[in-house]
Amino acid sequence: MFCTKCGVRLEDKAKFCSDCGSPTANNAYSMQPYPKLSRPREDRKIAGVCAGFARYLGVDVTLVRLIAVVLALCPPSAGLIAYLVAWIIMPSDPLRLTEAPPHSEPVLHS
Repeated sequence: MFCTKCGVRLEDKAKFCSDCGSPTANNAYSMQPYPKLSRPREDRKIAGVCAGFARYLGVDVTLVRLIAVVLALCPPSAGLIAYLVAWIIMPSDPLRLTEAPPHSEPVLHS
C-alpha cells in the first residue's frame, strides 16, 4: 500500500502515513466527517434546535421534538430554559448560495 499524498510505501495495517501523517484507507476516522452541532435553515419549526440535535445524534427529528416538549412541560421551565439557551448558543448553518443564471448579452435596440 502507498500513501496517496506523499507516495511512501506503507505496511498493509498502517492507519497513518509514517512520513506525512495523513490517514490511510484503513483508518475508520478518515471516512466519517466530524458532525457539527448547528441549527439547519430548512426543516425548522421554531428555531431549528430540535432539528440540529436530531441531525447531530442521527435520530428522527420527531422524537427529539417530542422529548423537548416533555422536558418543557414536566419540570416547569427547565426544558424551556434549556431550549432558549441552545437557541442562543447553537450557530445557524451558513446560507447556501444558488448559481447565478447564465450571463446573456444585452440586446441593443436600433
